[in-house]
This record gives sequence, structure tokens and C-alpha cells, in this order.
Amino acid sequence: MNPFTLSLIPGLLAGAGLAMLVLTYAPRTIRAGDALTRLGEVGTLTQGTNRPLNRWESAGNWLSRRVPNIPGFTPPTKELDLLEIPVGQFYADKLKLALIGFFTPVIIPAVLQLIGVTFLLPLVFCPILAFVLWTVPDSSARTKAKEARREFTRFTTVYLQLVAVALLGNTTADSALSSAASVSDSWVFRRIRREYQVADLTRTTKWDALERLGSQIGVPPLVDMARTMRLSEARVGLRDQLLAGCDMLRAQVAADDKAAAERITGRMQFPVIATLIPILLIMTIPSVFQLTTL
Repeated sequence: MNPFTLSLIPGLLAGAGLAMLVLTYAPRTIRAGDALTRLGEVGTLTQGTNRPLNRWESAGNWLSRRVPNIPGFTPPTKELDLLEIPVGQFYADKLKLALIGFFTPVIIPAVLQLIGVTFLLPLVFCPILAFVLWTVPDSSARTKAKEARREFTRFTTVYLQLVAVALLGNTTADSALSSAASVSDSWVFRRIRREYQVADLTRTTKWDALERLGSQIGVPPLVDMARTMRLSEARVGLRDQLLAGCDMLRAQVAADDKAAAERITGRMQFPVIATLIPILLIMTIPSVFQLTTL
């Protein structure tokens, strides 16, 4: 057997044994969401939940029930809920990337050796690269969720005004919330309608459903709107308060968009400077060289 292959076997066995020890003996807690998922599909209103799971998603579901409850292994629950990414699919993506990172330092030298190039990588890079790629889906989910929250907040301003317009007629707060949510077919309004369907099934108010949704996905303006709508139980006029809240929220969205634009502009300074430096060097080096050779 090739000496290079023999040198890989102990490291692979040691890494696999260490991974099994961590998964078996590390402390972990049972999450209520996973327990409910095992009892039965809760989110039956989501499209596409009845499709059969592939092998990677099945492995992700198995892994999600056995990972330890320590930083770096627990999923970003709010972000996944907002993006409507199943926990099993999230762990399947992490598992794929971790395996790619683990075997890359092994495969690359082996491929190069086949073409006659000797290039050895220490096996310590296997778990390091695997852990780095393991964390990539977490950062990706947080980045996408941040943009989704901004979009959800922007749509909330529209929803506030639609509800205020619906209250102009002789209608209840409950009917105004339902009719305003049926105006658009965007993903935000579909998510709100789905929460209202759950509220009808559980016989809870729609403002309770809005507050639960806002807390669940981390969108505070939706919680504030739910608390305003709760005042309808005290027979308080809501239209003026909703319009005032809409104006404040629009100002906040505009300020957030301005801050985001300034951050993007600030990040562009380094590429611009990096582009100008070679041009300045090309222009100044000949003159400096001529002065030094006189």
C-alpha cells in the first residue's frame, strides 16, 4: 500500500473517533420544536412540506436531534423560521460542507500525487477546515435573515396603512386585519395570512398571532402593531394611531436604508484605493527612477 495512504488512516480513524465521542457524550437538551416535529408535521400550511426527504435531509434531521447544545452547534432558530428553512435541511447543508472541508486536505494531495506532484498537507487541517465550513451556513442564514427582516419591516408599513384604510369603513379590527392581509400575494403577506389561519384554528385573536409572529422572527414593528390593535378590545379608535405608527416606521425604514447605503459606500473605499495605487505607482516610479539615476 502507498505510504501516503498509510499515513492518512490513523488521522482519519482518530478524527472519526473524536467526532463520535463528541456526539455521544456532549451535553444536549431536547428542543420543543424538534419534539413537536417528531410528533407530527406542525407547519402543514407551508407548501412543499409533504415531499419525501432525501438522504441528506434525513441525515440532517438525525444530526439535529443529536448535536450538543453548545455554541457552534445550535441552529439560529429565529433566522431559520423567518427564512422558512427546515432544521433538517440546515444541518444537511452544514454536514455537506463539513465533509468537503474534512476531505479536501486529503484529496488534493492525492490528486496531485497522481500527476507526479508531491504536495503534502498536515492532517490537522482536516478538522480545522471542516469546522470553518461547518459555520458557513450559520453566517449565511444570519445575513439573509437580516435582509429579510428589513423587507418584512418595509412591508409592515404598507400593512399598517392598509389596515388603517380598512378601518374607514364600518368594519371590526379583526376583519380589517384579514382584508388588508389578502391584498398582496408577497411572501410577507402570505406569512401573515398563515398565522391568521393558525389563530382561527386555535381560537386566538389576530393581534395575538401578530405579536407571536413578530417575537418569533424578530420583527419589533409587528409586535408594536399587534399591541396597538389590542386596544380595539377597549373600544379605542385605532386609525389615527396606526397612521402615526406608519409614519414613524417609514422614517425608521428610511434611516435604516440610508445607514445601509453609507456602509456600502464605506466598503467601496478600499477597492477604489487599491485600484488607484497601481496607477499612481506607474505614474511616479519612472520619474523617481530618473531622479535617482542622475
